[in-house]
This record gives sequence, C-alpha cells and structure tokens, in this order.
Amino acid sequence: MIRIGVHMMEIRVLGCHGSLLPGYHTTGFMLNRTILVDAGTVTSVLTLEEQLNLETVLITHAHLDHVKELLFLADNICMSKNEPLRVMAPQGILDLLHANLFNNVIWPDFSAIPAVETPALQFRALNAGIRYPVSNLSVTVVPVNHTVETVAYLLETDKSSIIIAGDTGPTEEVWRIARQTKNLKALFLETSFPNEMQSTADLAGHLTPASLERELEKLGSCNPDIFLYHLKPQYYDKVTREIAALASFRNLRILRNGDVLRF
Repeated sequence: MIRIGVHMMEIRVLGCHGSLLPGYHTTGFMLNRTILVDAGTVTSVLTLEEQLNLETVLITHAHLDHVKELLFLADNICMSKNEPLRVMAPQGILDLLHANLFNNVIWPDFSAIPAVETPALQFRALNAGIRYPVSNLSVTVVPVNHTVETVAYLLETDKSSIIIAGDTGPTEEVWRIARQTKNLKALFLETSFPNEMQSTADLAGHLTPASLERELEKLGSCNPDIFLYHLKPQYYDKVTREIAALASFRNLRILRNGDVLRF
C-alpha cells in the first residue's frame, strides 16, 4: 500500500456517472481516505471501517445523485465515531440538505442524533473565495452555473492543486481561478449529454462535448489534465465517441468507477 504523504493527493473514484444503472454509480470522490467530495456513492462501495475513517464531506450541490448516500453514511457511523463527520458547503446548500433530507421526515436529523452535544454530523458553512484548512489540504469554494446553488472546490497542497467542479453549464469564475492557480494538475468536470441534446443540456445546466470544448478554451495557456465525469449512462457510448473527437484539443480522460489518481 502506498503511504499518503502530506504533499500528496490521492483520489479514489467511488462513482462518476450522471444517473444509476447496474455498473454505473453516481458521484463520489474520496481524497486521502478521509475526505469526500460529494456523496452520491459512498456506503455501497466503502467498507464500514473506511466509512468510519472519513472526517469531512464537501458537497457541491444538493441534487440527489450527489448526496443520497450521505443519508446512509450518517446512519452507519452514528454511535461509532468519537468526532462528528463534518459536512461542509455554502450555507444555502446546507439549508437544502436540512430542509429536504435531514428533516426528521425523509430521514432523521443526524446533526442532533444521538444527541445535540454529540451529533453524528456537524454542518459547517463555507464562504466563496476563502481558503479553509481541511485535514492536510486547503479548500476554496468557487461558484459554478447550475439549476441550483452549486460550487467547485479548489483543493491545494504546497505541491499541487486540483479543481473538482460540481454540475455546471457554461460558467466563468472557475476558469479565472484555474488560470491563476499555481501547480494546477487536474480539473474534474462534468459532461452529461450528447451534442444533439444541447438544448436539454442548456436547460438542465449541464455540458455536452461541444459546450465542453468552448468552456475549455477559457483555460487559455493553462494546461491541466481534464478528467470528465457525470456522463448519463443511457447516452454513455455516444458522449464517449464525441469526447474522443476532442482528444487532440486537450488532455482529456473519462473517469471510471474505481479509478485511483495521485497528484
């Protein structure tokens, strides 16, 4: 087993698709075995021991395919961790999670269970543009453009940086941040629909390979590796072919469940 140093980021892809079919898991990335970015896939892949080792969950937005297994994660770790699992996002996203999921109707409010003083989950609000320490990383929130409040996360060590963007259509701020970030090694970006569904993608706040190409032009001379995810399973083959046609444009790679990346 490779030992993770303080300067390394190891990312395990728990799920990377835009919907559910057998073999296709919704979004969840695990960093350095203690941090999640989104929780669409967690408990259906990680062992209980791995779940208990988690310290922080960064949520890009409140859509179900990015948060659904946070519900079961809270249930699994309740009563078994000495410290609460930190759920971090802008306040508006946390409010949606509380109002619509952890509301004691759809699911128990694990921010007050087993007791208010010792909850399983602790919600912590993040503000855009501020660098926060999280484990051995620094984390900065960057807004993107989706149908609900959605963000990207800039994750940095003193040696490398990556950006994991939540669902987005055409946007601007994340590209400005990418251009000015030192040692930017990788950018994780969605591409959901084939080009023939551009109007649907625009309405839903998603990208196609064609709009992805236009967005990547905003990087200018910045040249990180581009890792693509959130392909809709029912259009997977078509989107994959259209992305392949862009291969000479940037260093593009489509993520797969189980991938492990190190930066």
